[in-house]
Amino acid sequence: MKIIGRAALLLCFLTLSGLLYADDPVTVGSYDSGNCYPFICNDSGTNVGPSIEYQQVFASTAFTGTTTINTITWYHYTVLPGDTLLGGTYNLSLGYANDGVNGLSSTLASNWAGTETLVGSLYISPGGLSYGTSESASLVTPFTYDPTQGNLLLEIDVTNQDNVGEGSGNGYMWADYTGTATSRAWCFTNVGCFGSTEGALVTTFNASTPEPATLFLLGSGLLGLAGLRRKLIG
Repeated sequence: MKIIGRAALLLCFLTLSGLLYADDPVTVGSYDSGNCYPFICNDSGTNVGPSIEYQQVFASTAFTGTTTINTITWYHYTVLPGDTLLGGTYNLSLGYANDGVNGLSSTLASNWAGTETLVGSLYISPGGLSYGTSESASLVTPFTYDPTQGNLLLEIDVTNQDNVGEGSGNGYMWADYTGTATSRAWCFTNVGCFGSTEGALVTTFNASTPEPATLFLLGSGLLGLAGLRRKLIG
């Protein structure tokens, strides 16, 4: 009977702990126009070496609590024949921002509060990739974000990007020009750096968040099985 009680208790724990975290997408920004950086146009004038260092800050108030970010998604403004995500390597880093929305400096390194974490990368072959309605990056290193520690900062460093400039007709991505929940800053190789401006990309973070109801269920289940175990061995 003791073995049965312990097995039931373990089964309950494993089952409920699997429900402890639920996928909870958080979308920051509201679509009102388009922007082609950093995925759809390259104004550096070269397809060799760095092209753009792009940063985007997200208001901590967009998140309801500590979340573990697993996937980042962006959305396409136009989907026309021939539109492509530019070939290149896109390295993604996450961390905390020194300043808030509309507060990013053109000296991008100074925008980090502490050390950034390289969380993953996207590689698109030269010549580009025809896109659909969105593009997602699954993170190799999930990032646990605590909004009480500050605003979230994303950096995308792009190298060997297809040389397709703005105004080429290659398309745009969803962007938010309200400047209330997110803003951007960037540096172009051979051009210069630009401080915090509106027009940041609408971004969805697919994140695992603790579910209070499930925590209650887990506790109740364990208490119930503990009582069952006492009856079985009594």
